[in-house]
Amino acid sequence: MKTRRPRLALLFRYGPAVHGELFHALPGVLEALAREAEVHYFGMRAAEAPPYTPSPGVCVHELPVTVDRRDPRDKLRKTLYWIARLPALARQCRRLDVAAIYVDETLPLAALLLQRFFGPRVAMTVADFFVEVYTERWWWARPLRGPIRRLDERAWRRLPLIFTRACAARDYLVSRGVPPNRIRPVYDPCDFSLYHPGDRRAARRRWGYTEEEVVLVHHGILHPNKANDWIIEAMAPLCRRFSQLRYLLVGDGPEMPRLRRMAREYGMEDRVQFAGWLPRPADVCEALNAGDIGLVMRRGMRSDDFHVTGALVHAMACGLPILAARLAGVLEIVGEGRNGWLFSPSDPAEFADRLAEAIEQPARRAQFGRQALADARERFAMERAVRETAGPLLDLVR
Repeated sequence: MKTRRPRLALLFRYGPAVHGELFHALPGVLEALAREAEVHYFGMRAAEAPPYTPSPGVCVHELPVTVDRRDPRDKLRKTLYWIARLPALARQCRRLDVAAIYVDETLPLAALLLQRFFGPRVAMTVADFFVEVYTERWWWARPLRGPIRRLDERAWRRLPLIFTRACAARDYLVSRGVPPNRIRPVYDPCDFSLYHPGDRRAARRRWGYTEEEVVLVHHGILHPNKANDWIIEAMAPLCRRFSQLRYLLVGDGPEMPRLRRMAREYGMEDRVQFAGWLPRPADVCEALNAGDIGLVMRRGMRSDDFHVTGALVHAMACGLPILAARLAGVLEIVGEGRNGWLFSPSDPAEFADRLAEAIEQPARRAQFGRQALADARERFAMERAVRETAGPLLDLVR
């Protein structure tokens, strides 16, 4: 008699298309899991189908809603809807005789709800502290931070398996009482067929830059925590000192109108180019290849130390030297004088000094860029992320 394979549920609110865009190893992880387990994937319906075909043995369950990630209000509404649906999803997993659930994101109360309505075999990725990041602008919600964080930490201490995106997050969890043998740090991998060095001259022509200009480039959702207002303000005096300095900002979000207004007020309209939301990874890759320096910036909130940002991964994969905020997760990857420059996210003067050094030292930029690419290929290898993710999950469901 043939033994039925164990069943694993994978939950991600935005669905497999966006999930694969944010976590490039997802198709490989699903393939590896499906060799030994029956995988049930739960997420919201995406506007477009994923650019990969899920492996046989992967059943996708779509909730009948879509989300516009560029609209913060829609994103918040759908996230609250998703959290409210977790008990029902947990009960559905029990009816499907699922052995374990894996949630590849850090949402408030998710671990607690799944433990309550599904059972103890719940795995989770702990990276961003959602409540701290998204209540920064809402004073009325700030009193919720402490109670929700304490409930989350209590639930995390009971999880049998936690993935983190930086060793710094593992160390924090251990300090909060999570047993270290249950934590697996796995860096976000990179699909080097999507992000890679390209024809820089052609990319610069496409974006309108001359060979003499020095282009600082950053990409991501324009959320207040990315601190692009801080960057524009700190760059203003440097733009008067260096006529060749430019800033290419790729992405969209709630901060866009304010950032455009700041650029006008500082007289930097001809220095800051707002690319908006680019539809394909190939377009983002071309924009990065138009740059000379990859910027990695967060405000320095607690959870900013706990992950390695996509902006860092992709810029390094394109062979750019890095100018990065001195955050614990970033320090695991970026070494001062090795592959980039570092600055305090609370010190505009230090940022200006490091950027000035980068502008004035083209040979070091080239040297750091080569090293960044070599480091990216080692640290963000797809095979490594697949192995280090699928292996512990299969151990959990066996």
